[in-house]
Amino acid sequence: MTVKSLEEVATGDEVQRRFEPILQQHLETLETIRRKASYANRVVQFDLIDEGYEGFNKFIPYYLHPETTYSVALTRGTQRTKISVGSNPWAPVPRTHNIAKICERYGGGGHAVVGAVSFKPEEVSEARAAVKEIVAELSE
Repeated sequence: MTVKSLEEVATGDEVQRRFEPILQQHLETLETIRRKASYANRVVQFDLIDEGYEGFNKFIPYYLHPETTYSVALTRGTQRTKISVGSNPWAPVPRTHNIAKICERYGGGGHAVVGAVSFKPEEVSEARAAVKEIVAELSE
């Protein structure tokens, strides 16, 4: 950056070579969540177990459903099955639930605006049941 501008560095071959696969993965994840997500009562939810995603950009649900207040997602990796619960920082209707307190009841934790619950990788049915309960509570 002492020789080239930031724009020249960012658009250069080396940066673009590294950036392109990250962008492609993001766009694929965005489309998968678009296809899998359902929205009702200020909650967007989606289950990515069968798609093989261990993680995702947590702001995608709010991009796809700006009207939502909460998101609840289910993923699975080699170490755990995970419920991710979040609140939209740009929500048109303010958050009324403490997400950490909800997640703590299932053995997880977090903060007032975001939290998670982990299950064993094989505990998919238990995690799906917990997702239903969490979504029902957030929908009230």
